[in-house]
Amino acid sequence: MTANRKKEKIRYNPRLQNFFTSKWIHVIINPLCEFTYGRYDVKKTKKSKESVQGFTLVELIIIVAILGVLVAILAPAYTKYIEKSREATDLANAKSAYNELMINIAEKEETPEPISFKLKQKHPGWQSPLPITVGSASFDGTNTDNWVGTPGRNGTCVVSYDKNKGVIFTWSGGTEDAAARPTYKGEFDRTLKTLKDGYNLLSNANMNNNKAYYSNQTFKIDGKQYTTRVYYADSPVFKKALEGYTPKPASYDQSPFCKVENDYDHFTHQGFAYYTYGKDGSINMFTYVNENKVYQTTDEGKNWQDITPNEKWRIIVTIQKVVSRKGMNSYE
Repeated sequence: MTANRKKEKIRYNPRLQNFFTSKWIHVIINPLCEFTYGRYDVKKTKKSKESVQGFTLVELIIIVAILGVLVAILAPAYTKYIEKSREATDLANAKSAYNELMINIAEKEETPEPISFKLKQKHPGWQSPLPITVGSASFDGTNTDNWVGTPGRNGTCVVSYDKNKGVIFTWSGGTEDAAARPTYKGEFDRTLKTLKDGYNLLSNANMNNNKAYYSNQTFKIDGKQYTTRVYYADSPVFKKALEGYTPKPASYDQSPFCKVENDYDHFTHQGFAYYTYGKDGSINMFTYVNENKVYQTTDEGKNWQDITPNEKWRIIVTIQKVVSRKGMNSYE
């Protein structure tokens, strides 16, 4: 009987009831509950559900536009990064072939058999910064006795040995690349004479600074006549400007030489061109770029190869043209 009374006394004790219903217990309990289980407010939850909305059409258009700009900006850098990775693989394979050839030379007295391998890279020429060195051979933009040709899509590299020249790396593009890049005939005699005469002036100061160019040079490719400024690509200033450059359709204003040359002359040139000399004063390589095409000749203008990048570059080139035209007045 006494125990029951104690239970009833505890259960219905007014002081305990006042304690559990007082504001102080809520001050202690509520934060603990919020910390453990998270805050839950029925009124606010209902309100938040009612306030949830999707994106408007304008917001979606803005987001898509921003994504498009980001893709246009990042795509060239990403493509260039991937191509450099492929080139790194090709150069590593070339180094392995070189080492194998040197072992064969040490073990055999006669000339060893050449070693060849397929290239991984997809774009013609080199995207990696120059000079490129493999074993005892080096390439700084000009072909030598030990470094011959230009790599290309589905191409090959042949590593051979000559008793007089040493190890020779011969690079070439594959048949698919040749088929995709048509070859045209051209007329180049007048410009060729000007450039060959310039070989005798290589010691001149102007051939080693930002004045190393010839203006108003005219030539024909596939029957079409072009007039442009031609830059000597091995001039130290222009050679540095070409580091990391990938030939693609561009105007004169977009050339890598435009911002470093001493005389801006937009109105008289269709695109731009650059060249290098061979050891004997021949024109080793001549590249012409305009807003639609990129042409290159390695036989002094007899044959011109279309080396314009693939269609995936066209959107990027179009954006670059718009940006360039808006900023053109800054040069005038």
